[in-house]
Amino acid sequence: MAALNEANRNVVVKEIESWRRNKLLPEQYCDFLLNIYLEDLNERSQGFMGNTMKKIGQASGKQWMLVFGIFALICLVVLHFSAFHLSLQIALTSVVAAAFVALGIKQRVDKPVRGSLSIGAAMVFLLGVGFIILQLNGWLDGSGPLWLLGLCSTVWIGTGVLLRFAVLHWMGWMIAVILYALLLSQHAPSPSLLEVQVFWIPAALLFAWLSWFLHVRYKSAGAVFFATALPIWFMPEVYSALFAIHTQWIQVEIIIKILIAGFGMFRLRKQWMEWVV
Repeated sequence: MAALNEANRNVVVKEIESWRRNKLLPEQYCDFLLNIYLEDLNERSQGFMGNTMKKIGQASGKQWMLVFGIFALICLVVLHFSAFHLSLQIALTSVVAAAFVALGIKQRVDKPVRGSLSIGAAMVFLLGVGFIILQLNGWLDGSGPLWLLGLCSTVWIGTGVLLRFAVLHWMGWMIAVILYALLLSQHAPSPSLLEVQVFWIPAALLFAWLSWFLHVRYKSAGAVFFATALPIWFMPEVYSALFAIHTQWIQVEIIIKILIAGFGMFRLRKQWMEWVV
């Protein structure tokens, strides 16, 4: 056992535990093998919960005090958040979101899934707490939600581009699409059948062109713009269904759109598949 270093021993132990989970060997055989490689069976991996409990049990008094102090501070802020001044509410929200983003950037190097989830949580937190701030200050009935959607869309797109986070980048554009639809419903409440198409089709073609234009230098951006162009292509029908505008033509429009999109994607498959890969 002396010739087997710690790293190799951990690999062997994990493999034995994998055999146990997948029932490749009986329990007693796995225990026998673990006895060979471990001086104490308590050292073996106990899964996520087991390892978590082990770390909690090994924590020092200062660590316990730090955790409970942070928890008490969070509770204090949450309970008195509505009493804070607007500027303090915005500052606290920004600091927490920035902390999640910083943690996500740090984790994406070694743990990309956790890092992406942390960044995504920051963006969702920004949107959710933003609506709470609007409600606390009585701005939900005015243009406050539109400003919030515009701010979140800008932050999500900017963060997605800077961190090369394609999903976040795409979701930022989807929020922009929702904002555009809300603005249209306010400023053009009764558009004609042709106007509904004109509101959206040029935007879909623009995003498709941007996908081609950017795919050489920024492949992830090319894929994002292509994935944005597709739902915008069908947004006239979605918009008509949501706001009950010329609903008798929706099914016909969707069939025509599908045929056009299918034919175009088939004829240009070699080009657009290169853009998005």
